[in-house]
Amino acid sequence: MPAAANVGVALERFVALDETALARPWIYRDKPMDVRYALYRTIEEAQEASVRVAALPHPESRRILSLAHRAFGDLRGLLIGLPTDLLDKPPRDGEWSVREILRHVMVVEGRYAVQTRYAVERADTDPMRVADEKLPTPAQTDVTGGISEILARAGDTRAETDRLLGDLPAAAMARPTQWIQYSVDVRFRLHRFAAHLVEHTVQCEKALAALGWQLTEGRRIVRRLTALLGEVEGLAGRADAREIETRLVERSESSTPA
Repeated sequence: MPAAANVGVALERFVALDETALARPWIYRDKPMDVRYALYRTIEEAQEASVRVAALPHPESRRILSLAHRAFGDLRGLLIGLPTDLLDKPPRDGEWSVREILRHVMVVEGRYAVQTRYAVERADTDPMRVADEKLPTPAQTDVTGGISEILARAGDTRAETDRLLGDLPAAAMARPTQWIQYSVDVRFRLHRFAAHLVEHTVQCEKALAALGWQLTEGRRIVRRLTALLGEVEGLAGRADAREIETRLVERSESSTPA
């Protein structure tokens, strides 16, 4: 299986490619293709894996959280390889930089996980909400370093949510809990993970657009791929995702000019 660093390098190479670079020759099964198809073939393989793992029996909680994994994959594809000056520059006075947005994403992911697990485990006589001192805070959340380090930590936080909540029994889905001032259930809370990630992916897109940053064609394709791979992994298809990433690394190396 490829090292995470090698996958990151491959993705960074591909997101940097414009339409001219994507049109460079690339050989697939001894036939002339282009580099663009190296990415689209990988998407086809990810689709095949997605269909296969989606057909397996999964708890409802895992199916819901696979949507959050897909959303995180899209966020990863949007931001991987982002220059540090764009990571720290706010789009306007008083607005968050991308680094600050990612801090918020990680804090809320952790808080949601703790609150949802508490809803599953608490006794009916326990308070509805978790005590504030038991919840993650911005000060406890490490967003130092470059974008690859931050995304790796965010991925670890996402994986911890899956560990805590990915295999809930059916009866747990209707357990009562609270979100802001609203009475909801565990099912509602689980759907919040993906929606929150989508919300702040859009915020990152808006911030970067305000700074004049344009997505290459390569990045637009990679976002679809990393989202698909996220969903595959979220449906317990980690081995499938790693195999596809191995081929992605090989294709990156074979399509890079000497």
